[in-house]
Amino acid sequence: MDEKLNIVLKIGDREYPVSIERDNSKKEELLRKAAGRINELLENYRNKGFKNKDMQDYMAMSLLQFVIKLMELEQKENLSPIINDLKKINFELEEVLNQE
Repeated sequence: MDEKLNIVLKIGDREYPVSIERDNSKKEELLRKAAGRINELLENYRNKGFKNKDMQDYMAMSLLQFVIKLMELEQKENLSPIINDLKKINFELEEVLNQE
């Protein structure tokens, strides 16, 4: 049975309806935590330094901050150049060992 659970996430000054699989409580928890973190950032921007802006400005700054963090994590997690270097070293070592 493909039952959906409808939840409402409040982000900033708006409510967003979201449908998820009824048996996916981890997804609901993740969505609610994400909305909470976004709201924390919005409040920080609202209370510090950006007092005369509107919600769209706060959203844009929050989105920018999240994307920067995501890009930093992607760069950290990008191990393919290291793996390629290790493969080359391994190949060279095997060649040397096979010559003996």
